[in-house]
Amino acid sequence: MKKYFKILTLIGLAISFVSCKKDFLEESSQDLVRPTTTAALNQLMSGEAYALSAESNLNDYLDLLTDDIQSDYNSNATIVAGLNKYAPVYTWQRNMIDKLIDVAPTYSNTWYNYYARIKGCNVILDYVDQVDGPQTEKDNLRGQALALRSYYYLVLVNLFGKPYVGTTVHPETDLGVPLILTAEVSDAPIARSTVKEVYSQIEKDLLTSIPLLDANGIGNHIYKFNGTAAKFLLSRVYLYMGNWDGSIKYADAVIAQKPALQQYNSITTSAFPISYGVSSPEVIWGYGSSTELTGMPFGLAFGFPAKAAFSISDNFIGTFETGDLRPAYSFRTTAYLTSIIVSYKSGSAKYLTTNTSISNGKAFRTAEAYLNRAEAYIQKAIAGDASGITKALADINLLRSNRIKTTNYAPITITDPQELFIYYKTERRRELCLEDHRWFDLRRWGMPEMSHTIQLVAGSPQTVTLSQNDSRYTLDVPTEALRRNPNLIQNP
Repeated sequence: MKKYFKILTLIGLAISFVSCKKDFLEESSQDLVRPTTTAALNQLMSGEAYALSAESNLNDYLDLLTDDIQSDYNSNATIVAGLNKYAPVYTWQRNMIDKLIDVAPTYSNTWYNYYARIKGCNVILDYVDQVDGPQTEKDNLRGQALALRSYYYLVLVNLFGKPYVGTTVHPETDLGVPLILTAEVSDAPIARSTVKEVYSQIEKDLLTSIPLLDANGIGNHIYKFNGTAAKFLLSRVYLYMGNWDGSIKYADAVIAQKPALQQYNSITTSAFPISYGVSSPEVIWGYGSSTELTGMPFGLAFGFPAKAAFSISDNFIGTFETGDLRPAYSFRTTAYLTSIIVSYKSGSAKYLTTNTSISNGKAFRTAEAYLNRAEAYIQKAIAGDASGITKALADINLLRSNRIKTTNYAPITITDPQELFIYYKTERRRELCLEDHRWFDLRRWGMPEMSHTIQLVAGSPQTVTLSQNDSRYTLDVPTEALRRNPNLIQNP
């Protein structure tokens, strides 16, 4: 027997609706609380679908899986605690999320956190045609909910499902994640859809959302989806799928609307480079709480090292070219850890906000649109379209000219497609570091071998290797999710 759960119970709307006026909600029974206006749905979406508040962090560990981070032993009790807490992630243990949930359930239960936000999107979609309000507002809400849900599913399927492309993957049969597309639930647990089915739903929802948002979401705040943000996401989706023409098409559309890049040579404030999330020329959509960064295992909190057992890897820092301004404006040392570079990107040239009550920790940025397009052009060149080289070089050099000191800048002129792809991958790593890209990029670029060395006890370092195409490139579904849904199948 199907029914709607009481919305306050289903997705925890207490905080969002405690202050709502009575006419925003209509309670018709003990099991049902219905929003009655587009204003109520808008409030619901802000609090339950989007993730900006400190209480809504989605994960705090993803970059620990990558080669951008290294482990730094220190006898300081706080650092030792951070080492032990995040060691299961850093060493790619299959049950890493279970172990994180045991010690830090709020931010580490990735499966629950993303599905909780998906529930918020689904409530919007279920009720948007039943509430009072202008059709333009309804279409705006529908477009936002579809696009936002697509983003969450893209993250989930890239955490818990295999990549879409690769020599050892089969998206038609590889298991992705359950597709839950309505707030209406039944007693039957939902099985995992295939990777291809999840991507098809993402694509469908984005293609539906784009005209809705283009027509009705032009005035949306930087922290809410608009048509440009939906096109940006579709460019990324097509890149992950190996659909080069599709990725180029939507990157073109984004760049036509949002072409400007932050010129790092023009930054004059050394302490907090000026590039506010609400005014940066690059930010298309700001998301994630800034505390998701300052609370990272390699971040800062109130000026003190917070779980600073991990830092930006020497290997990664060594990839930056002479005169590249990004290390200075993306990373920061501290008085407490003068020899260790730690992330502090909420105070970097990429993101900074003076509004502490709502501040993005991450963002969709124009820089990625140029990179997505460049990669697609390189792949077309590898397939035989020689014109792709010139176009890719134009995008890469435009980005570099905005990141490297004017006195050091010289355009790259690589003409071999494979060599240019190698250079591009390093450039993408430099530009998009700590923005939840590296792990997903490594997966779709062939799941290469990678090693991490960690020292949990003084004098006893250990090295753990993730082999090429290792099954651990796909994370285990949390045990709690398996227990609650017997139709879920664990990854091998």
